[in-house]
Amino acid sequence: MRNTIIVTVLLFIAVVAASVYYFSDSSSRQENATKALQYLPADTYFITAFRNNETTDTIFQHFELFEAIQGKQDFDNLKTLKQDFLSSEALKAKVQDVEIILSYHPSTSGIATLYTVALNEKLNNKALEAIFQGIDKKYKQNHTDTLGHRIYSFDKGIKDSILYCTLHENILFAGYERPIIQQVIDKKVKKLDTKQIEFFIEQNSKNTPLSLYFNNHQFSAFAKKIMRPKFGVYLNQIDSLQGSTAWNLNFKDDALIFKGETKLDLNHHHYLHLFANQSPQVQTLANFLPKNTASYINYSLSNITSFHSGLNDLFVYRKEADKIKRHQKLIENEGKVVFQSDILSLWNDEFAIAELDNEAMLGLVSLADSTKFVETAKKISSNQGDDIYQFDYSNILYSSFGDPFKTFQRPYFTRIGKVLVIANQTGILRKYRQAYFDNQMMSGTAIFKNHSAIQSNRANVTFYIEPETAKNTIINNLKSEYAKDFRDKEQFGYQNFYSTSFQLSGNEGEFVSGFYALYKSKNRLGGTAEWTFQLNSKLINNPWVFNQTENSKFILVQEQDHTVHALSPSGKELWKTLFQGEILGQPIQLQDRSILLNTRSRLYRFSPDGKLLPGFSIGLENNASAGLILSTFNNEKRIYIPCSNQIAAYDLAGKKIQNWKNPTVDSKILYDLKATTIANQHYIIAATSQGSVYFFNEIGGLVNKQELNTNGQTLKNPIGLITTSDKKNSFVIVPATQGEIIKVPFEGEPIRSKVGDWGSNFTFNFEDVSGSADKDYVVLSDNNLTVYNQKDNTKYFEYKFVDEVSNRPNFFKVTNNNDLVAVGTNNRMIYIFSEDGLVRNGFPVEGLSKFYFGPIDFGNNASYLISSKRDHKLYAYKF
Repeated sequence: MRNTIIVTVLLFIAVVAASVYYFSDSSSRQENATKALQYLPADTYFITAFRNNETTDTIFQHFELFEAIQGKQDFDNLKTLKQDFLSSEALKAKVQDVEIILSYHPSTSGIATLYTVALNEKLNNKALEAIFQGIDKKYKQNHTDTLGHRIYSFDKGIKDSILYCTLHENILFAGYERPIIQQVIDKKVKKLDTKQIEFFIEQNSKNTPLSLYFNNHQFSAFAKKIMRPKFGVYLNQIDSLQGSTAWNLNFKDDALIFKGETKLDLNHHHYLHLFANQSPQVQTLANFLPKNTASYINYSLSNITSFHSGLNDLFVYRKEADKIKRHQKLIENEGKVVFQSDILSLWNDEFAIAELDNEAMLGLVSLADSTKFVETAKKISSNQGDDIYQFDYSNILYSSFGDPFKTFQRPYFTRIGKVLVIANQTGILRKYRQAYFDNQMMSGTAIFKNHSAIQSNRANVTFYIEPETAKNTIINNLKSEYAKDFRDKEQFGYQNFYSTSFQLSGNEGEFVSGFYALYKSKNRLGGTAEWTFQLNSKLINNPWVFNQTENSKFILVQEQDHTVHALSPSGKELWKTLFQGEILGQPIQLQDRSILLNTRSRLYRFSPDGKLLPGFSIGLENNASAGLILSTFNNEKRIYIPCSNQIAAYDLAGKKIQNWKNPTVDSKILYDLKATTIANQHYIIAATSQGSVYFFNEIGGLVNKQELNTNGQTLKNPIGLITTSDKKNSFVIVPATQGEIIKVPFEGEPIRSKVGDWGSNFTFNFEDVSGSADKDYVVLSDNNLTVYNQKDNTKYFEYKFVDEVSNRPNFFKVTNNNDLVAVGTNNRMIYIFSEDGLVRNGFPVEGLSKFYFGPIDFGNNASYLISSKRDHKLYAYKF
């Protein structure tokens, strides 16, 4: 299929324009732009402009997007124009702060760039020649006369690097292809239409740094220039499109965002015209596309009746109406189904087509009534098995929706809820169903989620493509010279785009349009790892960050073979050692900077340089079931370790607490213990899987026990703690089954409250997420993350994951007020949430579920994500 090549058109246009972001001047004088534009040939692909001033130097050196698309050679040519000519002493004063126009044109060798500079003082050729004498002597200068003009050439002896220049109407035109210069000065060559120029000037916003303009007809011409002859179903929709488009730029470090207006020539009959009088709608069908989707177009309607009326008019104009009516009559006679009343009423307001990475095509249609569809489908389709059917009559979808479904003559289909999925082969649908029920969908990927965050959530037409997934199709459909450039990662960066989309939203006969592209920028938040570190096996714990000295920190990680590595904030290994078993719970750093932790069988205390303190490590009499806690009694620090159904106690020297009674509980202790002091009474608290809560004193004596009714269910989550100066108003928080919370007071009867409806495999944590004075209930159930206010059980926020999530959330204190909740999905996506429930900028990021987020060194306020992938590398991303 000749479909995904549209990305090359869009990327080239967008990045060339964005490359001059820092060049532009929002106070561009419209008369200068009009004067310069009127000499450009009518077949100009697209144009943009910038001011010649000192800010251009920065962009030439640092703007990686420009070099990625232009290629290093063209990028160097542009730098040459700036440095050797416009910045030369002889010419500098003549062009300071003047407007420079970049335009792109068809040429015999490919695509030619033209630089147009309107001079700020009147010059003639004699004066110009004198100025050129001051240009760097490394150039061999020459000139020829043609069409009454003198064309100068500057040759520095490198192939394809001769710069040609002429003076016309006090405007310098320069480029590396002489025929383009000749077209400018040749009066016989058709130039840009006055109305096109006026549209561009009119749409050029003074509040944004850059405006980009192109003739819609040239959009198709540009595509034909770089791709093989045959258009596919995507590009057929822009072929012969008339009118103009003008966009203004909103710039982000990791994305290009253009918004503006697309004006259509209403004298032409074109499929996209059908959406110009629709109003933008929320589009949802992309959520039903599989992960291997390379590209798609999603269409949505606000007025289905007017769409069908306009589509019928288009069929009449194309002289297809009679043929379509014959097909509909056949369905009515044989299937006893009236097309207008019985079939058109089945469809809802949204449809889409998509191309997969193997070039197979899918179609999707939103159903208005799935029950009615099932009944009607029995009359017009045949069962192929495995919940797959085939329409018995051709052109049903083409008659209903037009051009997107022209390639689906008599397709197969399957139904997923209220969405009809269509393909030309049953095998495609069988693979689709497997992907859907395995939750292998595009909407769950980091790329799609990040892209959805920058584009509009409402539109009538959305083109979307992922260059990496579509890579093979793009290469196959580009002409050989452009395919070579696309593959060339040394000279170009085409494949460094995560995703690209183009949107149209109806606006009373015209369109509000937008272009969006995410780039793998080195400067993007989380885009490129600051450093990596190779492990020998997978990470089995979240990384931890501890103080190494008064002014430096280090990172501690443990891999599957139980090797522990200490890394500097720059990712250099400081030391490594082998522990006996996996570290349990959260290690604790003491005032002397030594670190205290336990594995299943041993208790460790070591200094930041990795050396064990005297007396450590210590073998535990009973295997630990969770991590230790540290508590203070009579100014003495004590270590308490849950050991399944027992509690062990040690001092900081690793000695057993002599009078500790080694209490035993009725079943396994839930995670870590809790310790507190209320009304001069010291408590060690344990909750068990059978639903008992134990309150022990400082020597392990039982103070209180509450046996909770758990309806025979085994408890699986950690408890929380609310303390005040009053025992009756201090509580142990126990998450029960079926959405209940049990508040167990230190004195008095338990209090039950219904908080939500949770599945049997929910996770519960009691953490400060909201930034309020109290901790919150954080519940993850059925892939739904919900944070509740613990006082009144109201929701702070809720987030539904597309991916399966079976990992317990993590919590990181990045601010002084609250913890950030973080979730790693089963599909290897990491989400970090702010206290308002929004996914933080730059997330989700690909990575396994063991990770750290926060600062990693003194004097550096940035947060870092330290995570791993299946290659067993640690990656540190700066945010």
